[in-house]
Amino acid sequence: MIPRGRPSRLAGALAMVLASVLAVPPVARAAPPPGAVPLHDLAGLYPRVIRLAHNGAANGRILASVVHHPGGDGTGAIFESTDDGATFRRVGSVTDPEAADGRGLCCATLFELPRPIGALPAGTLLWAASVRAQARPMSIRIWRSTDLGRSWSYLSACATTTVTSGGLWEPEFSVAADGRLVCHYSDETDPAHSQKLMAVRSSDGVTWQDRRATVASPTRSHRPGMAVVRRLPTGRYLMAYEICGTGDQYGCAVHLRDSADGWNWGDPAAPGRMPRTVRGMYLTHTPTIAWAPSARNSTGKILLIGQLVNRRNGTVATARSGQTILVNTEGGHGYWYEQPAPVVTKPHEVTDPDRMFCPNYSSPLLPSERGDRVLEIASEWDGNVCKAYFASGSAVGTGAATGVVDGATYRLVGLQGGHCLDVYQDQRDDGANVQHYTCTDGGNQDWVLTARGGGYFTLRGRNSGKCLEVAAGDTAPGANVRQWTCTGAARQDWRLVNVGREVYTLAARHSGLCLDVAGGSTASGANVQQWTCNDLQPQIWNLQRR
Repeated sequence: MIPRGRPSRLAGALAMVLASVLAVPPVARAAPPPGAVPLHDLAGLYPRVIRLAHNGAANGRILASVVHHPGGDGTGAIFESTDDGATFRRVGSVTDPEAADGRGLCCATLFELPRPIGALPAGTLLWAASVRAQARPMSIRIWRSTDLGRSWSYLSACATTTVTSGGLWEPEFSVAADGRLVCHYSDETDPAHSQKLMAVRSSDGVTWQDRRATVASPTRSHRPGMAVVRRLPTGRYLMAYEICGTGDQYGCAVHLRDSADGWNWGDPAAPGRMPRTVRGMYLTHTPTIAWAPSARNSTGKILLIGQLVNRRNGTVATARSGQTILVNTEGGHGYWYEQPAPVVTKPHEVTDPDRMFCPNYSSPLLPSERGDRVLEIASEWDGNVCKAYFASGSAVGTGAATGVVDGATYRLVGLQGGHCLDVYQDQRDDGANVQHYTCTDGGNQDWVLTARGGGYFTLRGRNSGKCLEVAAGDTAPGANVRQWTCTGAARQDWRLVNVGREVYTLAARHSGLCLDVAGGSTASGANVQQWTCNDLQPQIWNLQRR
């Protein structure tokens, strides 16, 4: 069972604090994530991580933060890595007097200003948290640092309330296209909404104005929350958030929405879109997102993580939950594919809903500067203490034909549209065209893969017995792909390169070009060709064994 509202999560947090302070025997035992390193030995909740990019000689350093509760009081702990996330050391603390004496502090965020905001220079660090969770009314209070997180001073509150029956949660910062600082947060204080997502903006980081809802469902029980915002290289903005309280299999499902300017996010009543894989997998609870560059294209890719992975029918995918990142190369639109997460946690094994606030709860991702690796910080139980762990892993797959079985039959599902690699009208003749077509379970969509050495395979149609090849051995981008009698020629050899869990690109041996859905079409019946390899979704195929 997963909690659907904030009160049960807070109850779990209080239980954790009391257990750590009073040395209560643990109620559950979990092993530390294999291969991951604890950020520190104390409890650490709601981790955040950034790479400095506007601090001169300090650029490239990684800063991380967690909330912990020494003596029961909430404090922000700041850590630094100067070796690209291999090690961290504590360099600072944020101690808010409003959180003292057990009044509560939750869900902090960490942000580097990419440009000046009023008197705040570019590179100023901001840290904000929900304060007085146990002594309402609450506020979201912001602190600043100009010495790389060593010392902090109070700046302002972007949200306050006089209401004691609801809370203000989960702050997040972004800078809109007009240069103003935006504070996003979750608001429980409106009687018309169990919870809604809000935004407010400032020209100086001190005075806040133009408060508005970004996601507010017309159904009162719905609880949109936990917004995370990233600006993409295209200039557009992407927001990830959960919507809890729906009363169906999509409770707390992760949603996305876009903005052209970082302030206008469309109709607040619209729920947004749910990211899914071609197998129908989707994420629930506590999302975070990150953007990663790519060596082969300018748009890069989006990395998305959530606490749990759910199957198409809503059941929890236990073998994937707590160990999966979803990836998308199309600006967050279309299908997503899976990538193994560096930190392996087990949220699906927790049976007490009041303890779900720890494992893989709002785990931040930080891609490397080249985009080929990703650092993750994720929390997990160590006995009765919720600790933050970090590890790095590949963000581009294994780069080999990992997992492909010689002689096995597969269907290839393209991520651009979710259609299958298909021999046109099940034709059996040489020269029959191959297309990207609605998956039908027909034999003309099944391919037997035979190893040819060096990671190369032939793909032989199950019905026709003929091989997938580039027509006439053409080496030019845009050359057509068809079936032909198997000859052993290089134009029929395809190098399979793993780029994620069960997903691959295929490059022709004779040309080095990749199997590609022409024009990036999502339509059933789109042609398939070879094209310059670019690591975008028209060239990424999910291999499903038959």
